[in-house]
Amino acid sequence: MLAGDLPGLRTLLRAVPAAVRRDYVSTLAVQWFVLGTGLYLFHLVAQRGSVEGFAYYQIARGTVSTFQPALLLGLGLGLQRYLPRTEHTTRRLARHALYVETVLVTVVGLVGVSAGTQIAGGLGLTGGREAVIAIVVMLGGNCLCSAGLAALRGNHQILDSNLIYGLGLGLIPLVAFLSAETIEEFLIIQGAGATAVGLWGTLVVRRRPATTVEGQEPTLRTLLAYGIRRMPGEVALPTLYTFPTFAVAVAMPGQPDAGYVGFTTSAVTLICSFFAMLTPVLMPRLSRLFHRAGENAGVRQLLTALPVIAGMLAALPTAVILVFAPVLVHGFLGREFSSAVPILRLGVLAAIPLAMFYAARPTMDTLLEPKFMSRLLIACLALEIVVTAIGTVFLTPPHAAVLGLAAAATALGFDGVGLAAYAVRLPRS
Repeated sequence: MLAGDLPGLRTLLRAVPAAVRRDYVSTLAVQWFVLGTGLYLFHLVAQRGSVEGFAYYQIARGTVSTFQPALLLGLGLGLQRYLPRTEHTTRRLARHALYVETVLVTVVGLVGVSAGTQIAGGLGLTGGREAVIAIVVMLGGNCLCSAGLAALRGNHQILDSNLIYGLGLGLIPLVAFLSAETIEEFLIIQGAGATAVGLWGTLVVRRRPATTVEGQEPTLRTLLAYGIRRMPGEVALPTLYTFPTFAVAVAMPGQPDAGYVGFTTSAVTLICSFFAMLTPVLMPRLSRLFHRAGENAGVRQLLTALPVIAGMLAALPTAVILVFAPVLVHGFLGREFSSAVPILRLGVLAAIPLAMFYAARPTMDTLLEPKFMSRLLIACLALEIVVTAIGTVFLTPPHAAVLGLAAAATALGFDGVGLAAYAVRLPRS
């Protein structure tokens, strides 16, 4: 699409229904509350748990973020894609999804507990089996909370979903920390609370109003078939962010450079969080709209333009970070961390194409086949690994790692622009 063909930003915003804008703002506000409480918990844990407790908490958080996408089996996106297409089976499908997730986390939890001593040794945890049990409980709670959250989002219960999100992943962790005496107790209470919130979220899923439209409604088999094919991509996407830090940590053990790269990816994540929240707001609406064959040319134009507009918007905070990188690094990390400035300036450029991808994602996940999206994300992850490996021959490992991230993000962003335009023009079955 040529720049002259794009509608102006003001025109685009006017074309978005007020309800969509309201839901986006409220969802984004809750997202920032959850992010803020997560950062505050790092501070609290560092104060109470000392260096050893802080390291254990970091390992626990890293373990959860690594295994949660695989344990969800793509149900998060699957519920947002298929629940809007139900009328008579809405509540049943949501509960069946929760049952599947419960069985899965129970089996994985039992395996983790039985091998707790060996896992603790591999992760370097001094707490032994008890430390692993706490992590397993936290992992299970987060998975069940996410399943309930996805069901509410898929059923377009924005107020309920935001309440579940803010409680389960924001407020309950704070309450758990204040109620616990040790880090292990904190993780267990947090996991138990998230489990309760997830169950509650699934129970309050409402039946959709009946219409005169007839058709076969999606089943649990439909949901699982989609989720299993989409799950590899859900694992690959967060790995795009974690791989650079891991690669530098392996190449330069004991050096602070891995922390510089982690700081850079955190800055990219904060910028992209504005656009990542488009998926839970738009995807259920798009799924129902296109499933009912009620879309129009205006919707297609808006969805085609959205990724480009997102890239333009993301360029603003990116430019601010580029200009004020020394101030940000010295303010957050200290003057002795000046070596992080060039790494931050190079890596933050990845935020622009990633914002384009996140803006295109609701359209692609709604209209394209799940294998297609998974292959795209896996291919971009492979590109990141290859560029990083080649880059280390000519550059320092930190610069090579963020260059690999930027290369993968660029491919993902520009593919997203083209694929979103392609997806809205596909004939509807």
